Amino acid sequence: TQVNLLVNTILATSQGPGAVSWLNYAFRLMQFPIGIFGVSLASATLPRVSLQWANRDIEGVARTLTQSLKSGFAINMPASAGLAFLGYPIIELIFQYGRFRVEDTQATATALAMYSVGLVAYSVVKVLVPACYALGNTRLPVLSSIFAVAVTIVLNLIMVKPFGYWGLALGTSLAAILNAVVLLGGI
Repeated sequence: TQVNLLVNTILATSQGPGAVSWLNYAFRLMQFPIGIFGVSLASATLPRVSLQWANRDIEGVARTLTQSLKSGFAINMPASAGLAFLGYPIIELIFQYGRFRVEDTQATATALAMYSVGLVAYSVVKVLVPACYALGNTRLPVLSSIFAVAVTIVLNLIMVKPFGYWGLALGTSLAAILNAVVLLGGI
């Protein structure tokens, strides 16, 4: 995540005044449901998966991970839609005062909508990475993360020209989706 933010920040500097701030504000707002729901699910799942794995209860591990992922989808799909469609009034309420103008609210809302495309994937990653470590599979999350960073860089380089700053948010979301798919396929 930190490498992706750095890449986005560097590329956003070429998109004119405000682009770096719009992306940062949008990303912080997207982190709210991830922090509440994704991290909570991961924290609740990890001890159970670890115990089941230690007891060689493979079916239990599968059930626990499936249930956690279903819960993540059930919570984060509406959160993603909410951020995408209600981003403007949320941003207006929180940020629009002083030098933060209506144009900044609209630009941040657009970036938030693009980041929200990957919200569910970020939560899936938050659940699966610790589960991989609990299962003794340390290689998969590392390789998946490296792959996701590479894909983010490539997508963002491709998407920044035609779409501008919000192409960076969309590229980051698409890379998060690929990261989640790789983890799901490898676990």
